[in-house]
Amino acid sequence: MQENENGDRLSTRRTVLLQARCRKSSWHVFPVELGDISQGGCSIVGSSDGFVPGEDVRLTIAHLKPIEARVRWLREDKVGVEFISALKGRVIEELGETYGITIMQA
Repeated sequence: MQENENGDRLSTRRTVLLQARCRKSSWHVFPVELGDISQGGCSIVGSSDGFVPGEDVRLTIAHLKPIEARVRWLREDKVGVEFISALKGRVIEELGETYGITIMQA
């Protein structure tokens, strides 16, 4: 997780309810639902079954190119994922505008 010297996130989490595709290998691709997103990562909601901390995944969100990411933490019904390369500043707002979803600060 990208943080500053005080342990605070470098970018604000935005609450969403957004469908995506998760690829763990060339043959293991499945739908997921995102609960929040920031420039540095997102959370996958529903179940943490099948995910392992440190595991690399590739997420395809809406019209964006696949995003390389790493699983950072697990909870019973949530998975924390950090993007290998942070998203550009305007991408999250564009998702909201393009797909008509409300993106609120978490």
